[in-house]
Amino acid sequence: MPFLVVMIRCMKKYFIKTFGCQMNQSDSERIARILENQGYKKAKNIESADLIVVNACSVRQSAIDRIFGLKKKIIKLKAIKVLTGCVLESDKKKFKEFFDVVIDTKDIVKLPEAISRRKAPVSSFGSGSKIDYLCLPPKYESKFLAFVPIMTGCNNFCTYCVVPYTRGREQSRPLEEIIKEVKNLVKKGYKEIWLLGQNVNSYEFDFPKLLEKLNAIKGNFWLRFTSPHPKDFSDRLIKTIAKCEKVTNYINLPVQSGDNEILRKMNRSYTVEQYKNLVRKIRKAIPDICISTDVIVGFPSETKKQFQNTVKLFKEIKYDMAYISQYSPRPGTAAYNMKDDVSKEEKRRREKTLTKVLRKTSLENNKKYLGKIETVLIEKRRKNILIGKTKNYKTVRIEVKNQEGKIFAFGFKPMSLDDFIGKFVKVKIVKAMEWGLEGCLWRPLIVIAGPTAVGKSDLAVKLATWLSSKKQRKKFEINGAEIISADSRQVYKEMDIGTGKITKREMKGVPHHLLDIASPKRQFTVVQYQKRALEVIKKIYQKEKIPIICGGTGFYIQAVVEGLRIPQVKPDWKLRRELEKETTESLFKKLKKLDPERAKTIDSCNRRRLIRALEIVIKTKKPVPKIEKDLLFDVLKIGIKKNMSEIKVLIRKRLEKRLRQGMISEVKKLRKLGVSWERLDDFGLEYRYIARYLQGKITKQEMTEELRKEIEHYAKRQLTWFKKDIEIHWIKNYNEAKKLVKEFLS
Repeated sequence: MPFLVVMIRCMKKYFIKTFGCQMNQSDSERIARILENQGYKKAKNIESADLIVVNACSVRQSAIDRIFGLKKKIIKLKAIKVLTGCVLESDKKKFKEFFDVVIDTKDIVKLPEAISRRKAPVSSFGSGSKIDYLCLPPKYESKFLAFVPIMTGCNNFCTYCVVPYTRGREQSRPLEEIIKEVKNLVKKGYKEIWLLGQNVNSYEFDFPKLLEKLNAIKGNFWLRFTSPHPKDFSDRLIKTIAKCEKVTNYINLPVQSGDNEILRKMNRSYTVEQYKNLVRKIRKAIPDICISTDVIVGFPSETKKQFQNTVKLFKEIKYDMAYISQYSPRPGTAAYNMKDDVSKEEKRRREKTLTKVLRKTSLENNKKYLGKIETVLIEKRRKNILIGKTKNYKTVRIEVKNQEGKIFAFGFKPMSLDDFIGKFVKVKIVKAMEWGLEGCLWRPLIVIAGPTAVGKSDLAVKLATWLSSKKQRKKFEINGAEIISADSRQVYKEMDIGTGKITKREMKGVPHHLLDIASPKRQFTVVQYQKRALEVIKKIYQKEKIPIICGGTGFYIQAVVEGLRIPQVKPDWKLRRELEKETTESLFKKLKKLDPERAKTIDSCNRRRLIRALEIVIKTKKPVPKIEKDLLFDVLKIGIKKNMSEIKVLIRKRLEKRLRQGMISEVKKLRKLGVSWERLDDFGLEYRYIARYLQGKITKQEMTEELRKEIEHYAKRQLTWFKKDIEIHWIKNYNEAKKLVKEFLS
C-alpha cells in the first residue's frame, strides 16, 4: 500500500480530539497511524502538542458547539490546527477562522501534504496514488477492543441526517480485506471487534455472509456491529446472528419515532407496525437478545399525541437502552427547511418522559440477570472496581475486596486488578440497577458435607466425573472438577484404614488434594489447612475446573468457605503438654470459667480445640477473639441426608470392614514409626481405642463396642454442627445432587 514519504526535521507531537460516533473514533485511529508514519509522536495533552487534530461531528449542533467551545483554548496554542470528520460545508466556513487545515475524512491520506503546504513542519513530500482511506491500517487505541469499518457513507437520506452530505454515498470494503484485518486482530489477542458502518446491513458484499466468515475464524472473541437500518434487516440476517456464537446477542435497532407520520417525514422507509414485527422475529429467533434504540424527540411538527405514540412504543418494546436526542436542525438536510416548531423546553420534557419509561423497562430487564453467571469483558478499573460489558452489552461493576496481594478468579492465575483489563471474566450478578449490573468475581465452590459413613467421597467422585464429561464441560464452559479433602485426620500420612481414606481405585481418575500431607507426629492446624486449601483452589481455578470440598470436619470447611480469620497465636508446647494431662471434661470446665462465650460455641468433646482455645486465652490473657469472616466464594453446600438409625447401621458395617482390612496393624505400624500413645489417643476414635487395646487397657470386644458407640456419638455431633448451617441443601441421592449442581453452574 503506497504512502506519501515525508521527511521530518525533528520529532513532533500530535494530539487528536475526537467527537461523535465509533466511526469517528476509528477514523482517528487511522489519522494517528498516518501521523506516526510521518515521525510524529502522541502528546500527553493538547498543550504539549505541535499538531492538534479535531475530528468533528456535524450530526448534532451540540457537538459543533463543543468545538467552538475549544476556540479560546486552542487559538492561543502555537500548534498547527487541523479539522476533519463529518463536517458540513456551512460549518467548515466558520471553522476556517481558527483552523489552519480543514480536510475531508476521505482525504486524510493527504494530511501530511496538507500540513506541509500550510506551516511546513515537514521539508518535502512526494506524491502517492489516491487510495480509499478505509484501507489505511489504524493505530488501535485499545489492546483488546477494535473498530473495523466495513463501509462508509449512506444512501438513505433521512431528512434530519447530514451523513450523506458529509460522508457521501455508501462505499463498502472488500470482504477479503475485512477478514484479513479481523484475523490479524484475533492473532494479537483482541477480544471484542466492532463492525462499523452508517448502515452495516446494506454492506455491498453480503453482510450475513461476512458475519459467517468472521464467525468461522478460530479464537475466543466477540463480534458486534452498528448501526443497522430496520428496513434492511432480513430474515436471513436474523438467522445468521442466531447461529453465529461469536456474534453477540445485542442489537442497536434505531427507531427514531413511534409515529408513522413522523417516520414518513423522516424518510425512514418503514412503519411502526413493520418495526414491531421485526423486533418480534428477532426475539423469537434469539430469546436472550438485548435491544437498544436511537430516537429523536421534537422533530418538526411532532405533536404531543404523536410523541405519545413513541412513549407507547417504548412501553411495548421494553428497550434495554435507548439513546434519546432532541431534534437539532442541520443545514443542508431536508428537515432544515421544515419549521422547528417544538420548543426546547418541550423537547427536554419529552426526553425526560422517555427516560422515565426507559428507567423502568431497563431495570425490569436487568433483574432477569440476578444470580446468573455472566462472562464479562473487563474494560477498565476505578480503584478497587472493575468495569466491563457482558455479551449482551450490559455494563457490570465488580467491586473487588481484599486488594492485598494478588486477586484470584475462575480461569486465572492470581494477578493484579489491572491484569484483568482486556480479559473475559466469569462474574456472578448480585445487583440490578437501572443502567447496569453489579457482580462479584465468580469463584465457584461445591461442598459435600455430612456425618461419617454416609458416602460423601462416593458422591463427590460421581459429581466430579460427571462434570468432567465432554457434554458438561461444553455446557458449563469448564474443564471438569477436582476434589479437596476436608478431613482433619486424612491429612496425615500412614493413616489410611482408620480414617477411611479414599483409594486410587475409588478416585476413578479424579484428582484429589490434601491427603497425606502431614506427619502424624506433628499437629496440623486448621490455619495450615486453610492456607493449603486456598492454594489448591487457586490452582484448580487456573485449569478452569470446579473445586469440590468433601469431608466431615466442619471447622475445616467453615475456615475455607467463610474465609475465617483465625487468631495467629504461636503454639506453646510446654503449656500444651501440661493441658494434655487433664481430662476432656476438666479442659472444658476450665475454658468455661476463663472464656464463657467461646465455651458456648466450641465442641466440648474435641480435646484439640479445647487445648487450642485455652492456649489462646492463657497466652493473650484475653478471651478468644471473635473470628472474622471474609466470604470469598460462591458456594453450593450439599449435605447427605440419613437418619440416625441408618447411620448406625452404616457405622457398624464400616467398622467391621476396617477391622478386617487391618486397622489394628495400621496402628501398630504408626507406633513403629514413632507415634506416641498420647498422640494416638489425641487422634480419637479408631486410633484412641485401638491404642488402649494394644496397651492392654481394654479387651478387643470392649474396644469394638466402645469404638462403635464413640463413632455414633461423633456422627451425632457432626449432624448437630451441619444442621446449624441453613445454607446446606440436604439430598437423598445422586440425582438430587446433580440437579442442584446444574442450577448452581447455570
